[in-house]
Amino acid sequence: MTNRFVLANLWHRPMRSLASVLAVSLEVLLVLMIVGFCKGMIVDSANRQQGIGADIFLQPPNASLIFTTGGVVMPVSDAEKLKSIPGVRAVAPVLYQVELEGGFVTIFGIDLESFDGVSGGLEYLAGGPFSGPTANEIIVDDLEAQSRHLKVGTMRQFKGQDFRVCGIVRHGKAARVFMPIETMQNLLGRAGKASMLLIRCDDPSRTDDVIRSIRAILPDHAAFSVKEWVSRIRNTNPPALDVFLRVVVGVAVIVGSFSVFLSLYTTIAERTRDIGILRSLGASKPYILNLILRESLALCILGFVLGLALTAAARSALRVAFPTQDVIISYDWVLRAALLVLASGVLGAVYPAFQAARKDPIRALAYE
Repeated sequence: MTNRFVLANLWHRPMRSLASVLAVSLEVLLVLMIVGFCKGMIVDSANRQQGIGADIFLQPPNASLIFTTGGVVMPVSDAEKLKSIPGVRAVAPVLYQVELEGGFVTIFGIDLESFDGVSGGLEYLAGGPFSGPTANEIIVDDLEAQSRHLKVGTMRQFKGQDFRVCGIVRHGKAARVFMPIETMQNLLGRAGKASMLLIRCDDPSRTDDVIRSIRAILPDHAAFSVKEWVSRIRNTNPPALDVFLRVVVGVAVIVGSFSVFLSLYTTIAERTRDIGILRSLGASKPYILNLILRESLALCILGFVLGLALTAAARSALRVAFPTQDVIISYDWVLRAALLVLASGVLGAVYPAFQAARKDPIRALAYE
């Protein structure tokens, strides 16, 4: 009977109930999409680095695992020091840059010959390699080409310069965009520099031995096996990202709590006489409190279900509009979103519920 009474109250004011449900669903959408977007970027980066085919990644001191727009660099000549190490088959210098203008895209400046020696070569779907080591040309993967409607011969601008697309390759290996390393060095003013070295071993089982030899030659540098590198990327969140997620979650909870509070507070003000009738018929304070909390819970459940549906729709739309961006919705964050919705519903309903339970039945019956 109590549940039927709750549903009847919600149905009696459909627009206000719908507004509250939408506000709660937006809370769910905001949390899941922002978290899924960030996780998608990290996991996609880890997968593409794993797909390179290198056995060891070498970075200069104090370099970040997550690719950034800046970054610490090392001399390309360090690659020559490593080629003499027993067990090293190939070494490829890479200068990377994250382009934020027009969307997030990672660019690798590579020496194509040494990069092919480490990775086994790019799989061309159209076009071919650079025409020269200093050409203003780029190679893009198929998802980047699809996202930006690029074809072989199309021009793409970076740092105010035009670059011709000379090849389109299958995605999953390193960056979305490749350009000659010398071209990127000149573009960024970092002649003779690299952001990292990719190393291929003769025998992958000897990777640890090669890493120890590298550390003996370059003790200040960071050398990781590909398994360790990918694991670190997957399990490492930049401090700024953690702060950002906390702020987003906090704002979402505040929005959800306020919407529930506003809906229930105004509803209780309109139902003062109804509450007085219930109290005069013998309804206790706990019963009134339970009634309001159930109404809040019903709003939150409906909002959570709608939020999941909106998240699924937004994720599908984003995949169509931006093929390079994946949104990963994990079960643990769905559970967290449910708990956040429950928390916001309780926070928003506590004060209105106590206000309703404290109403004097005589005054409530006399309320006009």
